[in-house]
Amino acid sequence: MIPRDHIPVLLVIAAVFVFCAAYPTPAEGGDGPWRLRVSGLMMNPTGDTVFVPESGEKIAYDGGSGYGFGVDLEYQASRRLGIDFGVLSASPVIDVLIDEVGVISASAEPRITPVFAALNIHLTPNGPVDVYVGPLLAYVFYSSFDLVVDPWFLTEEGFTSDDDIGVGVSLGLDVRLGEGGWLLNAAFKYIDTTMVASAPDGGIGKTDIDPMIFSVGVGYRF
Repeated sequence: MIPRDHIPVLLVIAAVFVFCAAYPTPAEGGDGPWRLRVSGLMMNPTGDTVFVPESGEKIAYDGGSGYGFGVDLEYQASRRLGIDFGVLSASPVIDVLIDEVGVISASAEPRITPVFAALNIHLTPNGPVDVYVGPLLAYVFYSSFDLVVDPWFLTEEGFTSDDDIGVGVSLGLDVRLGEGGWLLNAAFKYIDTTMVASAPDGGIGKTDIDPMIFSVGVGYRF
C-alpha cells in the first residue's frame, strides 16, 4: 500500500515522466542520447528503531553498510533532462539490541533491491564533468531473512518482508574519459522506504530503512 504522504509526490513525478516521454527532444552536441552505467555500491540504512504495532514496543537497532551492484540506463530527452531506469541491490547488516545493555543482540542481512525511475536534471551538460540531480521513484524488493542471535549463534529462520514503494533523490556526475563515449560515474541516492517484516509466529515489525546509497562505476554513451 502507498503511504498517503507519498501520493502527491508520486503524482508529480509521474506527470513529469509522462511529459518528457510524450515530448522528447534529442540531446544536443552530437552525443548519443543513451547512457548505460554499471557500478559497485555501498548501501547504508539510516533508520534506528523497529516498531512492533501489536505491543507498541520500540526496539533500537544499528544499521551496517552492505555492498552490492547497480545498473541503470538513461535516455537524455533533451540537453537538460534525462529519464533514468535502473536497479540497485545490496544486503546491509541490521543489528537489533534485544536487551537494554546490548549484551544480547540479533543480526540479519536482508537483500534490499530498489528498482527505480529517476528524472535527471543535468546542470553542466556541456562540460567534461556532467553533474545531475533529480527526484526518483522506486519499487523496493525486500527478501526473506534469518535472525542470528549473539552470543549463542542461534538462528531463527523464516522471516518474510513486504515490498514497498519509496521516493527519493539522486545526485551524480559523469566524467568523460577521452574523446569516445566512455564515462566514469559517481552517484548518491537516498530513498524513503519502510520494511515490514513478519516473524514465523505471526508477529510483525516495521522500520524505516531509508538507505543512503553511494556508487562508483563506469558508463558508456551511445
